[in-house]
Amino acid sequence: MVTKLLKYFQKRLSLEDRIKCIQEGNDKDRNELIKEYIPFIQKTASQQLDRFIEIENNDMYSISLMAFNEAIDKYNSQKGSFLSFASMVIKSRIIDQLRKESKSSSLVFSSIEDNENFEQSGLLAVDSFESKLETREDMNQLIKRMAEFDVTLDDLVNESPKHMDTRLMAIKIGRYIFENKELRDKLVKTLNLPSNQIIYELQVSKKILQRSRKFIIAIVLILDSNLDTMKYYITQIERRG
Repeated sequence: MVTKLLKYFQKRLSLEDRIKCIQEGNDKDRNELIKEYIPFIQKTASQQLDRFIEIENNDMYSISLMAFNEAIDKYNSQKGSFLSFASMVIKSRIIDQLRKESKSSSLVFSSIEDNENFEQSGLLAVDSFESKLETREDMNQLIKRMAEFDVTLDDLVNESPKHMDTRLMAIKIGRYIFENKELRDKLVKTLNLPSNQIIYELQVSKKILQRSRKFIIAIVLILDSNLDTMKYYITQIERRG
């Protein structure tokens, strides 16, 4: 009965008034508020990343959830509506995370991207955000997987095709392998490209496969990783083509 009564009064408070009560120490309403606004958090994150964000086992969703909680603590009426402020904090935290992931992959993509700048314009971080351990673990996992194929980060940079047409073709081959379970399984089993099948199905030259072998393998492994920023750069190269 007490819970129902509490919810009754909560619904009659404005959102901003509820935030003020939470800031005064009402942790129970904090949890209730976060639950109520999960769809808002998910939608905001999805819009910022331009793709649907799952709630389960998703680093970007976890970051967005923490950002919403941070917005609760830092909000005041001078910052306008709470939801506008929360949206800005969520987007800023996502950008922070993408930039930090970029630092891990900057060596790889500074050469691949010809030093082009892909920073999001017009959106600035509110505060610094601590680096996520999961990101480092994902990067380390990728490095270990590449090592199984005798591929290093230096190889990825050095063997990146210099001409855009060749680079796009190598990425196309990598994505084709990733999206084709049979080819992907062969790659994992043999630790090498299924060259004959790729040449037949994609009508590409053997020379391209030989020259871009490590780069193509790395593309497959990146697409099969949790490193969203590196996947983003790959997508940007494809779009520029």
